[in-house]
Amino acid sequence: MRVDDAGAGGRRSSGAGRAAKEDEARLRLIGELLCKGILCSRALGPQSDSDGEAASLLAGAPEKRILDYLRRHQPASPAEIRSVLNLSRSSAYRVLQRLLLTGQVVSNGGRTSAAAYRLVDPSRN
Repeated sequence: MRVDDAGAGGRRSSGAGRAAKEDEARLRLIGELLCKGILCSRALGPQSDSDGEAASLLAGAPEKRILDYLRRHQPASPAEIRSVLNLSRSSAYRVLQRLLLTGQVVSNGGRTSAAAYRLVDPSRN
C-alpha cells in the first residue's frame, strides 16, 4: 500500500486505489469465466472426453445448440439451458417457443422454475 506524500494516515493514493479496483474487476471476471467452464463441463457429463463436444454446444445457431443439449440432457429447465449455453432469458424463451411451435420439443406444462423441456419422441408420431 502506497501512502501519499502528505502522510495522510495510511490512505491509498488515487493510483493505488484505481489499481486495486482494476485487480478486483479482473479477479471477478476470472471467477465468472471459471464458473461458466465448470458449468459447461458438468453439463456435458462424464461421457464427454473431447473438447469438440463442448465447442459444439457453444457454437452455432441457438436452435441447434438447444437441440444438441437436449439430446444429452433431458428434461432441462429454461434456466439450465440459459446457463449452460450462455443465452439471454429472452433468446432462450424465443428459441424454445419456436421449437415448441415446430414440434421439435415438448414442455411439461410447468410455469417459471417448474418448466422443463425435452425432445419429441419420434416413436409416438
